[in-house]
Amino acid sequence: MLGYKQFIQFTLLASASIAAMAFPKGCEVSGFAFQDNYLVLNDNGNQTLFMIENTGSGNLSLEHIETRADVFMSPKLESKLNTHQYSTFSSDISNFHIKCSIVDETGTATPVNCANYLSVCQYPRAQFPLSNKGNYWISTNKELTQVIQETVKKGIYLKW
Repeated sequence: MLGYKQFIQFTLLASASIAAMAFPKGCEVSGFAFQDNYLVLNDNGNQTLFMIENTGSGNLSLEHIETRADVFMSPKLESKLNTHQYSTFSSDISNFHIKCSIVDETGTATPVNCANYLSVCQYPRAQFPLSNKGNYWISTNKELTQVIQETVKKGIYLKW
């Protein structure tokens, strides 16, 4: 029979193994955090690529929320992400905040805690051509193979 500590260690190991299997090779669970109901991307400000999956049971609206006080104007970056679909996002700004909302049949959006709906990984060694730098949605609301194909077609090398 497993003791309490062994059970916790086994559960953590199993959870890490399942999470690692959910993402393609080279995509690591790093470089982001869930904070105050937001998804916060890019912990270091280097150009990087994130893969985001909606693991929840409802369709989501994702919206960038500007948190930097010294920014006069910031482009509105929004995306829809249906349940069990993926998106890829490029970022070169540290602590890039994204708000999540559930969208019902009438189109009404209700803010939710991103941690309860999203699974995220980062390609920390992705290489970007000079023309593909910045903050933007690379591919949105598609099957995993489609977002990977679209990302590669844009010249982004998913190095591992």
